[in-house]
Amino acid sequence: MGGGKETPRQKLIGLMYLVLMALLAMNVSKSILSAFLTINEKFEHAAELTSGTTAGMMAKIDNKLTEMKSTKAAKEDIKQVELIQAKANEIRELAKSTSNFYVSEAGSMINVCDPLVPVPFYEEDEAGYLKLMNMDTISKKDDYDTAPHLFMKEGTLEPNERGAAIESRLFSFRDSLIQMTAKFEEEKGGKIQKYFIDPTKIKRPHDDHHGVEEYEKSVEEALATVHVEDRARIKRIIDLLTVPEVVHNHHKEYPWVAYQFDHAVIVAAATIFTSLKNDVKMAEAIAIECVSGRVSAPTFKFNKIEPLAFSSTSYINQGDSLGLKVMIAAYDSTEKMELKYWIDDTTRAEGNMKEFKGQAGASLALSGGVGEHNVVGSIAVKEKGVKKWKPWKFKYSVGAPNGAVANAEMNVLYRGWDNKIEVSASGYDPSTVNVSASSGVKISKGKNGYIAKVSGSAKKATLSITAKDKNGKSVKIADKEFRIFALPTPKPYFGGQTFDKGTMKKAKAANSSIVKALIGDSPLDVSYTVKSFKISGVKNGKSFDMVSKSNKLTGQMKNYVKSLGKGSKLIITDVVAQGPGGKPKKIGSLVFKMI
Repeated sequence: MGGGKETPRQKLIGLMYLVLMALLAMNVSKSILSAFLTINEKFEHAAELTSGTTAGMMAKIDNKLTEMKSTKAAKEDIKQVELIQAKANEIRELAKSTSNFYVSEAGSMINVCDPLVPVPFYEEDEAGYLKLMNMDTISKKDDYDTAPHLFMKEGTLEPNERGAAIESRLFSFRDSLIQMTAKFEEEKGGKIQKYFIDPTKIKRPHDDHHGVEEYEKSVEEALATVHVEDRARIKRIIDLLTVPEVVHNHHKEYPWVAYQFDHAVIVAAATIFTSLKNDVKMAEAIAIECVSGRVSAPTFKFNKIEPLAFSSTSYINQGDSLGLKVMIAAYDSTEKMELKYWIDDTTRAEGNMKEFKGQAGASLALSGGVGEHNVVGSIAVKEKGVKKWKPWKFKYSVGAPNGAVANAEMNVLYRGWDNKIEVSASGYDPSTVNVSASSGVKISKGKNGYIAKVSGSAKKATLSITAKDKNGKSVKIADKEFRIFALPTPKPYFGGQTFDKGTMKKAKAANSSIVKALIGDSPLDVSYTVKSFKISGVKNGKSFDMVSKSNKLTGQMKNYVKSLGKGSKLIITDVVAQGPGGKPKKIGSLVFKMI
């Protein structure tokens, strides 16, 4: 590159030259030659990546033109994009022919060096670009006579006609490319402003130290007639494709071509051609980037339009009305939909964030417990090709499924018990539903519904349900009357049996150690705890009582039960239990005959 700065390619070539000069007097090792093959592959890979970038920019122009034609844009606008497309294609053809020139020269050089390799020693891809075959198949990788013989005058450092063409083709490509890229017209203040560049103004630097300042000034002068937004890119092209007249090596001046190929082994010389091809493709990409930037990109890309009907609610009660909005939704069906959102967390804590990725237009499944839910989130939208996050929010309510079957005679509330009440108010926001009761009954919100607690001596109570309609007015939905009863008294159990069975196996009694209080087959899941009981026995003709202050048999009780023989009676009396009411009470006795 001109201007006193070296491109990575030129730095690499300089290093290669020094290495080669040092190795001329010895046999070049296979590892050194392999290194050149690896470098060549790196250049080839870089060229492929550049080709992909260029193809993407060409596709941008094609897509814009297709969009304009499908939407019947103004003819003059379509023509303008067609001109840009034509220029981009012209640039590509110029770059392709130049790139292929360097590849064909490298392939021809290898064929001269090794007649046994395929002719030609390159392949053509679908786009028409040439690429060298795998150089690992070359038998004379360390040949350093062929390159100087083909491109330099015998016995001198001067390039021959073929060698000079390597240099002149590079400058010819540079000048044509910057002229194509810079040529541009636009309307300003009612006048047509023309932009261009005169490459003859650009002075070639003598070397990396002399003539650099003159080169930079000449480039600046040439760029004065270029559109201000294009100058930086065209300057990059000029620097990339400008090489000095000579290169200094060991205090000696080498013409640029001689510096590349003098005593260069065949794989190194081929790598130089590959690097030149890479420079050409990089310059092509910069030029296409500059030209394609003149295509006005839409703020948002759309390729699909659909009608969209929505409302704040999808359910109404008889006599109410529903506000329906019908709009047009436009989106890009080729772009994946990307969401991030939070449910019932307006602080947007990172740990609560959820993500969704799917096809454009896909549905996001929302669920949750009964009640109102708030969703806040962002959707990724490409705005002029740049992904930006746009906020959105949504509110929805979850209600319990409607439908109930009840036994009217079992509308009962129990004293001293958390009576669980389920409430359904179809068609109303669950957050506005309220449950109240007549005197003597207290209503509170439970985990999955409501809790009704009875106090006092009332025999009946009425539960009422109200809610607010969409206008905020309170509406009574239902009244329900309940009868009030005390909780069922539990029965004492030992060994899984109560007093309704008068016998118990001796082994079962000996292996049981807990007295329980249960309400049997009642549908209520009421928990009672035995606080104390007695076991009565007879010893030496005298009766005695053993007392436990818990629900477990004492050690003395266990020994006594184990000593009972068949026909003996086990008598458990004064069983005291405590339930939800909080007051211990006697619940009865047990008598079993051992069998």
